[in-house]
Amino acid sequence: MDTLQLKLFLSVAQTLNFTQTASEFFMTQPTVSNYIKSLENSIGVKLLNRDSRSVSLTPEGQEFVGYASQMLTIQMEAENRLRNMSGGRRGYIHIAMLSSAAALFSECLTEFSQKQPGVQVDVDVKEGAEMMRAISQFAYDIYFANRYMMPENDSIKYIVTGTDHLHLFAHRDIADKIDMNDWSTLQKYHFVSVPETDFALSRQIKSICINRGFVPDVINFYNRADTLFMAVNSGIGVTILPPQLLYFFNFPNVVSKPIEGDDAVVHSVVAWHKNRTNPDAQKFLQLEAILSREHANEKRPQKE
Repeated sequence: MDTLQLKLFLSVAQTLNFTQTASEFFMTQPTVSNYIKSLENSIGVKLLNRDSRSVSLTPEGQEFVGYASQMLTIQMEAENRLRNMSGGRRGYIHIAMLSSAAALFSECLTEFSQKQPGVQVDVDVKEGAEMMRAISQFAYDIYFANRYMMPENDSIKYIVTGTDHLHLFAHRDIADKIDMNDWSTLQKYHFVSVPETDFALSRQIKSICINRGFVPDVINFYNRADTLFMAVNSGIGVTILPPQLLYFFNFPNVVSKPIEGDDAVVHSVVAWHKNRTNPDAQKFLQLEAILSREHANEKRPQKE
């Protein structure tokens, strides 16, 4: 199989229309059909059901969509990496970042690229459950995460770079009607939340509500922060999230309100696996942007 076969298959899998895919790739419909048939022959299975009126994925085709996407992604990353190496960028760091850590990561990236222009830095934005899975799988060199995501064993080392309180996010039309000292004022509004799979943050949010005598009317669970903000911006409900997300997402109707109390504290960290020995990652961890924040947190009294 080749790259074009995979691209054409993914396009047809999305459009379910050979003519539309042919137009997108500036080909004739028979040419697209021949590429797909060649792909099916090379794999030895039928990927698409097609007749004169409709196109649909076979069960094998549905399964293959994910693999085809992964293969194209790996090829793209490999080509990009080799081009960088040929251009003199021999070093490489792979970083996983929570969207709430975007401000610190941007500061670090600016500082690092000035000091180490020959090192390629790739970053993947992860959500809570995704980040915890990536950490457990030793998938990255460095993680911009939260402390509650750190495993209980000693496989991970980390630096605390920030301590803050979670915020309540609400639509601007109702924000003035919410009294953070009286959570009964929230009872009339729907709630949207992170899923149960983000168990630590989900548990913390539940604890915050229980401690304030509030039983949230959760109407939706979203596994992405941007979707939660979109729901709040649209007036669907209120939510609780780290305040740093405002740096990453800009929704005009979203207003944040800090939640006081030790139960709402969240610690941001930069973490790494202690047995990973990427020298470029070690240079990244020595950035002033990280170390200065670590020292600031060491001097600040913290309550657990």
